[in-house]
Amino acid sequence: MSASPLGAAELQRRENILNSWAAPGVSVQVADSPGGPFSIESTVEALLAVRTMLSALAARASAPDAVVIGCFGDPGLAAVREVMECPVIGPLESSFHLAAQLGQRVGILSVLDSLEPLMTSLVRSMGQSESYAGFASVNTPVLELKKEPERTVGKAVEVGRRLVQEKGADVIVLGCMSMSFLDLAGPISAEIGVPVVNPARCALKTAETWLALGVTHSRRAYPRPRKELRGLVTAATLAASD
Repeated sequence: MSASPLGAAELQRRENILNSWAAPGVSVQVADSPGGPFSIESTVEALLAVRTMLSALAARASAPDAVVIGCFGDPGLAAVREVMECPVIGPLESSFHLAAQLGQRVGILSVLDSLEPLMTSLVRSMGQSESYAGFASVNTPVLELKKEPERTVGKAVEVGRRLVQEKGADVIVLGCMSMSFLDLAGPISAEIGVPVVNPARCALKTAETWLALGVTHSRRAYPRPRKELRGLVTAATLAASD
């Protein structure tokens, strides 16, 4: 995303949290995508974020060992996999697949009601409709989640309980990366009695697992672009390519 109105201090806070979750020897860097939207709460904002994310990756002096998309909806996941040789992890993809192993009916708890069609479409595109219990939101914009943390936690517990009782969810995924960094998973799970998956932590651990196993995405599924991409692809992003 673009430089956040929450400021550099918030980006540093998130980086510190990720590094506290990381395995020994793993170093995590949180990077901006200058020029992108401040937050992603719609399909058009997700699309606008992709080019700036690709440009930010291309501007790096060296290729990272792995990349985690910085938004729950995995914007640009396939595109970034096409131009990167390293593991590229989507928080939605990784956390939903984990949740589907923890239970049979997965609910997504997100920020705004208006995101439900997008989330339903993304779940369908992953082939996970049979595991999808449904969607609910705290109806609070991303940039306002941190203003009243106690209210956010209380609302999330209320909404999570509704997903369990009314929609039959037996596992819940937090549908927002900003929620991930408010440490909501533990309190919600304790209150409603089902596992709650933190997508930021899950994506990080998925990246670590891919690296430990020595695997990355298939070039049959994500072939490299044949044409030049006007400077978006550099030696850094295509390290180890032909």
